[in-house]
Amino acid sequence: MKFKTLFIAFSALFAAVSSNAAASVDDPLILVPTIPNNGNDPRSPILTPVFYLDGYTLTAADNTLGSTVMLLDEDDNVVFTTYVSIEGDIQLPTTLFGTYTIEVVRGGITFIGEIEL
Repeated sequence: MKFKTLFIAFSALFAAVSSNAAASVDDPLILVPTIPNNGNDPRSPILTPVFYLDGYTLTAADNTLGSTVMLLDEDDNVVFTTYVSIEGDIQLPTTLFGTYTIEVVRGGITFIGEIEL
């Protein structure tokens, strides 16, 4: 009986924490790695950087330290670039609107995705 009560209490707590986390965090941007074809396969899995967008604030979550972030317009012109020296928020220019290509360069690997502002 004690186990059942403990199990129900733990399940309720887990459900409450999970629902709060899901409600407060937006879906991450989907970035696809492009690896230069130099004939060598990577020795370890590639860790994709994780970013979240809220309005014009791009939040760097994981694996972003040391990356360069660029936004490109439809003509592949770079309209914004920054270097991620600390993990945290990147404020994008509020003059941008529409769909942009986001490129995140880390080492010899470029991660590409789309961003809607």
